[in-house]
Amino acid sequence: MGKEKKKSKSAKKQKDSKFPKEPLFLDRNESQTGPVPEVYKFLKKTDMQLLSWYSRDFMKGIKSALSKKIADEYGFDEKYVLLSYGSEDLLKQIIHCYVNPGDKILIPREAWWYYKKVASERGGTNVEYPMKKGTEDGIPYYLYDVDTMIDIYNDTKPKIVVIASPNNPTGNRIDYKDLKRFLDATKDTVTMIDEAYWGFGSTDNSYVKPYIDEFPNLVICRTFSKLFALAGFRIGFAFAGKNLDVLINFTTRYLGYNRVSEKLGEIALDNLKWYLKIGKQYEKDKEMMYREFGRLKGFVPFKSYANFILVDIPVDIRAGLKKYLDERNLRIKFLDEDAFRTEARLSLGTKQQNKLLMDTIKQYCKEVNWK
Repeated sequence: MGKEKKKSKSAKKQKDSKFPKEPLFLDRNESQTGPVPEVYKFLKKTDMQLLSWYSRDFMKGIKSALSKKIADEYGFDEKYVLLSYGSEDLLKQIIHCYVNPGDKILIPREAWWYYKKVASERGGTNVEYPMKKGTEDGIPYYLYDVDTMIDIYNDTKPKIVVIASPNNPTGNRIDYKDLKRFLDATKDTVTMIDEAYWGFGSTDNSYVKPYIDEFPNLVICRTFSKLFALAGFRIGFAFAGKNLDVLINFTTRYLGYNRVSEKLGEIALDNLKWYLKIGKQYEKDKEMMYREFGRLKGFVPFKSYANFILVDIPVDIRAGLKKYLDERNLRIKFLDEDAFRTEARLSLGTKQQNKLLMDTIKQYCKEVNWK
């Protein structure tokens, strides 16, 4: 009997050894792969000049070597490329530049909670536009309802409009033709396109310069946090239209920016192909998750163009699944807000981590006889 108990404990330990000893955070859309190796090589040789001295880029007539590099790659005058402390900071700066107490901000209902909070910092009022559910490639998918968006815009006359593409947590993007149609209807209003998750499902840049040139109140925001795996260094950038001098001046820093972060941004841009290989693996893993969740009763995965997927989870097992995953140090984002009561957002990790997560969810369903 004693030997059987000992053997049972040993088997359990061996079984549990596949789970991480520390929490695996697949709940904040961070990279589990990390940045290109050249980033680590650079950090090992960072010198006093970068750490102790302010930038001298102003002597060259530019704000930053990074903004100049981005401007050159996209065909912009460097003046219209903005740098920031991540794309979150860009959102905050736009709101603080243009919103006064009582002004309205048009935001997606099914979106990042922070959009709904930041307006209150300036006494603004949120107006929400809903998305609709459809399918793409046979997979459930959220869609921007441009006709409804235009109707709500005309009725409410907001001071700022926010569109996220891809959107968090739904993972959908807005079609460029639909975006053009919306911008045509709202050209006199400051509009922010949050493209923090650019690069995972599409690397198209063909619209950026033409849209910024045509719509002088448009600002397209991106970040090095997601695709480029540099969230800890907080680097964001944006392309601003010609009517946005207030924002352009507000974002400019007399003493320059974080010089280490700037160099890392340059390294990341020089190694885009390396990151896109990671993105291809993400696409394979998302296909695997769509397929596996589709085989589980009541689970509904939504197609995503980001480094996460949204999954609707049956109410009867939602709490139990969360507990089961937490006990095994697997953390995903179980949403609990007005627009999402039964869904969870799963950030993609490595191929092995994604498989472990999916296998664990399937094992839980098997143990509770969820068929």
